[in-house]
Amino acid sequence: MTERKGIHPPKIYAIWAEARPESPMAGLSGFLSENSRRLFFTERGDAELKIRDMEALRLNRHPAAEYRCVEYPGEYDAERSIQAELLKTISLQIDPEIMRYEVTDRIYGNTGGGCMVGTLAVRLPYLDKTIWINCNDEGVTITSADYVWNEDDSGSWERYEDVVMFEVNFRDDDPQSMWPLLPAIHEALAYTIQRETEYSSGLFSIPAKWLPETYRRGADPAYLKWAEEMEQSVEVGVNGLVVNDPSYRHQPRRETDTQAKVVYIASPLSGDVKRNLQFARQACRYAISEEMTPFCPHLLYTQMLDDSNPEERQLGIDMGNRMLKLCDELWLCGDRISPGMAGEKELAERLGIPVRSVGVEEIQSMNLSHTEGMGMTMG
Repeated sequence: MTERKGIHPPKIYAIWAEARPESPMAGLSGFLSENSRRLFFTERGDAELKIRDMEALRLNRHPAAEYRCVEYPGEYDAERSIQAELLKTISLQIDPEIMRYEVTDRIYGNTGGGCMVGTLAVRLPYLDKTIWINCNDEGVTITSADYVWNEDDSGSWERYEDVVMFEVNFRDDDPQSMWPLLPAIHEALAYTIQRETEYSSGLFSIPAKWLPETYRRGADPAYLKWAEEMEQSVEVGVNGLVVNDPSYRHQPRRETDTQAKVVYIASPLSGDVKRNLQFARQACRYAISEEMTPFCPHLLYTQMLDDSNPEERQLGIDMGNRMLKLCDELWLCGDRISPGMAGEKELAERLGIPVRSVGVEEIQSMNLSHTEGMGMTMG
């Protein structure tokens, strides 16, 4: 049987890979295989795109291999092959010395499937390349091309497996396993939490071990330690407030813990300031009689700040709120709730801190000694 004139079989392309001399696979070469199958292409452009994707999967100074698009088998040994998975493992070994990064873009929105995603485009100057860090409430995906938003016009959505560098599950993976990319991941995650809470006005839940430092600074350190030990998630609300799980407040005290509960004393201040400060002292004395340790911010901070000065008043409120996060209970003392007390009550409820109302009669029913100038020497 003779071949018809003018009819030629289609060309078949493959990728020949040679490990570079400085690679752990130095000396090896062969046709590129993936998932134990050799890669073949009917279009040269498809093979060249695969080569570009392989070259982009790199986080160190030294490429694992050099690649060539060739007609198969050409002059090459058809029996030799080299695994793409091994080459990727070498190329994705992170070089800590070159992980300085610059954020060049931030994008947040719905990907179309109902999943809200925050993405940071992160430039790695030493490698002259950009990677994309994509976050939602389940984990992080780091890619060598913008497969979520396709702003780089790469069409990478259809070849996700070719551009993914790392996939992280918040529940199963440890943050330190992603060092030295962790600072960039935390920045992407903080951006996602901020946008998500603004968008939904709800809470963003994340395992405590993954909570970015931005949100740790304003949280209760003891609560975060407990949540990490218990492998619990924490919830972040609008303005970055970490909301304590109510179950944390109901943890049994250790037998060795003989210290009384710390209670935050909230009572009115404005109006008859002298009389109100006297009542605050009575409320503290009442808490002591109940074997509690009272903390009353307006008895303390009015000694050093001017409550009539708006800036200094706000400073006192902010410091009081930070202390409230460390207290076991909030006591609303008196028969009326001032605007400042209402804010403290709202914060306590969001933090899961128990709130107790203590009326004037209850406080004054105790046979308390005079509270002004008690004659005690504190040191």
